[in-house]
Amino acid sequence: MNHNTSHSRAAGRASRYAGLELEYADQIIAGLRAHGLGYQEIARTLGIRARRVEATLGEIGVLHGRGVSLTEIAVRVGLPRSTVHDIAGAQQRQSTARKTAVLAAISDMHGMQRDVLGWFLGMERNHVLSLVKQLHKEGSIHKPAEVQAGEKWVVPTRVTAARYLGWRPADWHPPLGLAEHYRAVAQARVMLVGADRALWVPERVLRHRIGKTAGPNGKTRSGEPLLSSGRTPLLGHPHVHDGRFLGVVEGTYGWWALEVELSKKDPEHMDIALKGAIRAARDATEEAMVGVLYLCRTPAVIDNVNAAYDRLPDHEFGEVLALDLLVRDFDQKWRKFLTDYAARREAAKAASSNRRRRTLIHLTSREAS
Repeated sequence: MNHNTSHSRAAGRASRYAGLELEYADQIIAGLRAHGLGYQEIARTLGIRARRVEATLGEIGVLHGRGVSLTEIAVRVGLPRSTVHDIAGAQQRQSTARKTAVLAAISDMHGMQRDVLGWFLGMERNHVLSLVKQLHKEGSIHKPAEVQAGEKWVVPTRVTAARYLGWRPADWHPPLGLAEHYRAVAQARVMLVGADRALWVPERVLRHRIGKTAGPNGKTRSGEPLLSSGRTPLLGHPHVHDGRFLGVVEGTYGWWALEVELSKKDPEHMDIALKGAIRAARDATEEAMVGVLYLCRTPAVIDNVNAAYDRLPDHEFGEVLALDLLVRDFDQKWRKFLTDYAARREAAKAASSNRRRRTLIHLTSREAS
């Protein structure tokens, strides 16, 4: 009788849950997990199976892909080991290190075009296409979409992005007017730091940081903070960089703010953008900034930024400001990167060919003996 009563209650919960839209179901599951409930508790509360919880959270797949033992996974997610074994064994996808790197990167950067993703991973085009196809089949990304001329965009689903960012972002698709800018920022990351997340703080994270401290008057109707940036300078609003990276730029090591400028601005807007970028670097608390790097397309844009620099007031931006400001040619840097990248790929192929040749010679020698 107790069993039947329990079954009836579960059926009632399942019936109520079945009426929810998928979007709200994911939010409820993620919210319960954020409040400390384990998989089994969430499943019982909502009257669903643990597999459904895993479909939203994906923690078992990620941990299993990292080589964490089933016993430890069971403790972390709050499930019997046998259930974890069944879920991990039944999952068609395997969370490999490469998949994790891709999903983390496109979550950080909002998305990437397939060719940029290839440079990011150091993979040939056919391998990138195969990987993207697999990720779409698994439901980790949206269907690749062509926005501007060139390669299609690879964009994570909202649920996937939430796993890697640590919060639930708004769903994102590359806007036509800004697609080239997002592409250029992704290229800059590839050039400057590559795939190491520890060396890169994306704009998405910087916006989230500011949003957590912004009051209601500093937010839009959607709840997003109203911020100034290089592409949309707004006087009187906090500035968000295109990214920050840890590395060496012309002999100076440390955290650098990145600004990517693709088009010339009128002097007023360029002044707002440059002052905001410098102030944001100066006032940063999470990273100790050493400078601001501008990567600009065309000599006219470089002159535009340099002219704004010459107009900076000395009382705020003079010698007392211990930050470097470097303005460099984006396309020149990118051409050099592609040349170096091609050389590294050829060297790797040659080394691989030599290894195979040495192995063949070794085996032939053994047969002869």
